[in-house]
Amino acid sequence: MRASVRLVVVASSLCLHSALPALAAAAEPGFLVQEVAPGVHVAVRREPPGFWFDCNSTFVVGDRDVVVVDTNVSPTSARATLAALRKVTDKPVSHVVSTHWHDDHIAGNQVYRDAFPGVRFVGHVRTRGELETTGAANRKSALSAGPGFARHLRKLVADGKSLAGGAITDEERTAYASDASIVERYSADASALEVVFPDVAVDGTLVLDRGSRTIEVRHLGRGHTASDLVVWLPKERIAIVGDLVSWPVPLVGTTSHPADFASTLDTLLSMQASVFVPGHGPVMKDDAYVRLVARLLASIRDQTAAAVARGETLEQAKKSVDLSEFRKAIAGDSQLRQLGFDNYVADPGVAVAYREAKEKKG
Repeated sequence: MRASVRLVVVASSLCLHSALPALAAAAEPGFLVQEVAPGVHVAVRREPPGFWFDCNSTFVVGDRDVVVVDTNVSPTSARATLAALRKVTDKPVSHVVSTHWHDDHIAGNQVYRDAFPGVRFVGHVRTRGELETTGAANRKSALSAGPGFARHLRKLVADGKSLAGGAITDEERTAYASDASIVERYSADASALEVVFPDVAVDGTLVLDRGSRTIEVRHLGRGHTASDLVVWLPKERIAIVGDLVSWPVPLVGTTSHPADFASTLDTLLSMQASVFVPGHGPVMKDDAYVRLVARLLASIRDQTAAAVARGETLEQAKKSVDLSEFRKAIAGDSQLRQLGFDNYVADPGVAVAYREAKEKKG
């Protein structure tokens, strides 16, 4: 494994899937609205891949109302997404589902609370506790360090330098400018940000009967966090999966559970979805990328467990765990994606897997 560069982040080049047909007209500069099935619309973020994120948001329109899945990194982003929803339908939002508790998926909840009296917020049973503890600490850190990170990114662009050292690439130049804008939007909203906690808790499966449409909210197991939810539309075979799947680089991260993550994705794959809506990246109409990520996570789990069994230290394990096959498949020759792989997959993934393996060993 290569050494990683420490980055300040909100959470946490071979495209192996096919995107669905061309996106619709822009709803606003940051996203495009794509109808993936009748009444199922995804506001797909179109910022370039980078190190700070805004999430895809999905509108599932029923006979009487709408279920929204994930609400963006800031109230400003959420208001733009809500404006796009109002162009799709004038039906009220009855439920907002948070696929997990990271700010880039829940910071816009207050916009829907204010716009739709009586709206219910759905999350995993662990979500409230995570928001009050790790989430609060992460938010404080991001708000403290974020503005400085944005300035640093803009200076790197001006100076023609890369976070990885050496000259900046065109891909990095575009990504850094976009990241800085997301950080600034998040920071500008900080004083008005209100965390909205779930009032409907899911520990297995919740079924929302919306007339002619059935929506299932499922917890398949631990993965990107301990509280990931998948929204499943059985009739359409659409899986809205949050950050269990993120493209182009998987978001494993420090709040992940590598010992379970691959198995959770195996359960997701067993559902035989025809469409996957990831937390970040384009809508996917096949499972090739999901299978690649599942193999990657199984490799992290198994190699790290073997390193622990051999008595290796964490630093030794980071050197012995070989993820070069996956790094090449996912990052290719992209300097930006290679750095993303090191910081979101290799470094935190092995560290958390090592801790889990040590705990299991006793």
